[in-house]
Amino acid sequence: MRKTCGRLFTTVDAVLTPTNPIVSYPADWASPTNDPEQPFEHIAFTVPWNMSEQPAASINCGFSKSGMPIGLQIVGPRFDDMRVLKLSKLFETSTGGIKNWPQPPQC
Repeated sequence: MRKTCGRLFTTVDAVLTPTNPIVSYPADWASPTNDPEQPFEHIAFTVPWNMSEQPAASINCGFSKSGMPIGLQIVGPRFDDMRVLKLSKLFETSTGGIKNWPQPPQC
């Protein structure tokens, strides 16, 4: 896994992906599908980078219609954590950051 993911960075400077393939799921579910036969579908975008020891950051890039945060994952070459941090800062600066956070529902 490390070699395969490392080779990718001989052709690209960084990889941008969603952090998660879904926005949210009920808190009492074990996974987004709540199916014990499919417990790992929600980690498909993060596992390759964790297993290959690539630096990655997950930053907020907006909100769903229901007000749930949407994560943007920025991945860089192994040992280049500073690139990931600089790209994260660039994204947040260029988009103006999050200024209007959704209000939680009133109980």
